[in-house]
Amino acid sequence: GWFGHRKDDKISLGDWVTDRSRLPEGIGFLADEIHKIGLQFGLWFEPEMISIDSDLYKNHADWTIHLLDREKSVGRNQYVLDLTRQEVVDYLFDSISKIIIKTNLDYIKWDMNRHITDIYSIELDSEQQMEFGHRYILGLYQLLDRLITKFPSVLFESCSSGGGRFDLGLMYYAPQAWTSDDT
Repeated sequence: GWFGHRKDDKISLGDWVTDRSRLPEGIGFLADEIHKIGLQFGLWFEPEMISIDSDLYKNHADWTIHLLDREKSVGRNQYVLDLTRQEVVDYLFDSISKIIIKTNLDYIKWDMNRHITDIYSIELDSEQQMEFGHRYILGLYQLLDRLITKFPSVLFESCSSGGGRFDLGLMYYAPQAWTSDDT
């Protein structure tokens, strides 16, 4: 991967910074070279997920969704970030914005490959827990709205394991979607 210390699928989701061991001159340099030859530059992100082995998890393990007093549910070697929390949405907005600015990014493939199983936020009171799913999607929409407002020329594509989020709500923000990861 281009980010964090990503050597396999068990590490660095959430660490949205350039891996200098793979790109010693930075991701901006690579993007500039691609733009110089007349091509557009795009990147893959899976921003709603966080690897257990990541700097973000080491610093903010509480940002994951999980049921209190139970072992956290792991899927695909990752946890789900709690987008009902404003500080999580702000972190993702800032991290992705920095990459877009450094690269003059043209395209983002926004992936989301994991089921949300631990339907609980430590920030919501007991009555609000029933609204978790709705609040999570509102956090996602807020994040995407802020990004497309700040960067209107960037094309967002939703792929989500091949069409898993092929719905009108998300298509407002990500008007391109592929129904298969094989294309």
